Amino acid sequence: MTGEATRIALMEAAERLFAERGVEGATLREIRESAGQSNTSVISYHFGSKLGLIQALIRWRSDDLVRRRTELLNDARHTGTEHDPRTAVRLVVDPLVESIASGSMFTPFLARLSENPRATKNYWPPDVYDWTADLMELIVDAAAGDIPDRIQRGRTFQMYNSVLNLLSEHARSGHPISEVQLSNSIDGWVHMLTAPMSAQTHRLLDANEVQAS
Repeated sequence: MTGEATRIALMEAAERLFAERGVEGATLREIRESAGQSNTSVISYHFGSKLGLIQALIRWRSDDLVRRRTELLNDARHTGTEHDPRTAVRLVVDPLVESIASGSMFTPFLARLSENPRATKNYWPPDVYDWTADLMELIVDAAAGDIPDRIQRGRTFQMYNSVLNLLSEHARSGHPISEVQLSNSIDGWVHMLTAPMSAQTHRLLDANEVQAS
């Protein structure tokens, strides 16, 4: 096995184990054995440490996701639909669905990371473009309406976590999500972003603002 093939085998093994157990739930020994490597120093040789392995995995997979989202966003801009809420949601969903279909377990890995925001901050490589911030901004703009920014951002992150969790369940089970279920779920996520605020939420938000002033 070549050096690059060994690196990929280790990253794929780590991705699978992290997706199932979380970053803290898999040891370097388990990753090495899952990748079919007998050399006890193979991970330190290729990545330096567990953190180095995690960051290499994020770099490797994020490149493909960013490239695909850029393609989809350019298509949306070409058709003038980039501010449509359903298009904005699909910019999040479609690359993840395609990634899972290719056999990648990066989506459930991201779901595990999202369970602990501090872990995401600690593990995300500083040199890797974090597409989520710009993408969330696009979704907020697409769905804004008369919903206050604070509420819309909260809904956006709820939507993103819901996407990760649903798609991850299917990835872990090995049963692809059907087109009908995916379309229905997208309907729900769009509604989550665009539904009017209730009178009760308005009252609570106004009360909080009064207390803060």
